[in-house]
Amino acid sequence: MFALACVACGSDDRVPSRGRDGGSGGGTDLGGGSIDAGPRPDFGPPPDLGPTPPACDERAEYVYVIDRSNTLARFDPATLTFTNVGVIPCASGNRPFSMSVDQSANAWVLFNDGNIRLVSTLDASCGAEAFPLAAPFERFGMGFSADGSSELLFISGGTFVDLLEMSSLNPAKLGRVNPTTRAATAIGDLAGWPELSGNAAGGLYAFYKPDTVFSRVVPGRIVELDRSTGAETRAFELTAMGGAFESSYAFAYWGGRFYVFIVATGATHSEVWRFNLPPEGDGSVTKVVDDAGRRIVGAGVSICAPITLI
Repeated sequence: MFALACVACGSDDRVPSRGRDGGSGGGTDLGGGSIDAGPRPDFGPPPDLGPTPPACDERAEYVYVIDRSNTLARFDPATLTFTNVGVIPCASGNRPFSMSVDQSANAWVLFNDGNIRLVSTLDASCGAEAFPLAAPFERFGMGFSADGSSELLFISGGTFVDLLEMSSLNPAKLGRVNPTTRAATAIGDLAGWPELSGNAAGGLYAFYKPDTVFSRVVPGRIVELDRSTGAETRAFELTAMGGAFESSYAFAYWGGRFYVFIVATGATHSEVWRFNLPPEGDGSVTKVVDDAGRRIVGAGVSICAPITLI
């Protein structure tokens, strides 16, 4: 467990409603007598404690990554270290394309055949079923975002042909997935082909990698998205993330910070960058791991992860 404020994790530990004099209702016994414990005008209504936090598996508090060799690993932002969970046994010759994690600590891994498999973050074992999402979503990034005490999966992508023709004139679509029914609904166009991550506060964020367009360097960006339209509500340019990068990248929110896992051009393994999200953070962009020891192609974090550091 982390020494952090995890506002969305665990069961609801709030004290159940009790009588105002400390009992479970009715009157209070005072030496064999009783008093009227009815409404008192000097007491206001009970405070609004907000929605019930989601029920979370403890493993869902971590960031997980999947690499090109099908190894699932846990990433600890506090120590910037990776711990292998295991090699996914159900790849069947396919490679992972992207990943997210639900509040029950299942990794949703999309493979390059267009099918998702649910993978245990305990031992990397696979669920029996592989399933696709509805058209046009064949290749996509994904991230869970809180919806009250439950969760929604958001995706960013399109068809395989769309991916091959990836350009600003052929943007990915934002979609919403009901995790129970697995029904996918297209919401709107995005500004490119980003990866996604969400949090317990219902936030949804996209990472666009640095790029070069007609010899012009375009900085990487992290943007907050309107979940109902896909419109950008906040945007941050990552000008300090210098260098050229390949298309192997992933992205996760944790503790008020974003972690970007990305491969520099010509490198074998991913490096890790951290962005401190304003207004709580100072907006700084720092490379925190030079060599992750793996080529990361997907990262996932659930809505049970902490949203602030203490």
